[in-house]
Amino acid sequence: MTAPPTEERKDLATRKAEALHSGARAAGYCALVHPGGGASCTRPPHSGRRHVDYYNGRKKVGDASGTKWTE
Repeated sequence: MTAPPTEERKDLATRKAEALHSGARAAGYCALVHPGGGASCTRPPHSGRRHVDYYNGRKKVGDASGTKWTE
C-alpha cells in the first residue's frame, strides 16, 4: 500500500516520535507506522529493524501476519 500522491511521506524520525506518543504504544505495541501508510508495527516494543503488522495487509483471514517491512 502506498501513500496518496498528494500526501508527503513522513521520515523515519517523525514516525518514531509519533509511535512513542501513540495509544498503541501504551497498549504494548511498537506502533511504528509503515513508510507507505496503511500499517503499523504490532510487535512489542523492540530495538530491531524488522516490523510487522499482524492485522493489516493479510491476504486471507487465516494468515498469521500481514504487512512486513524493515527500516
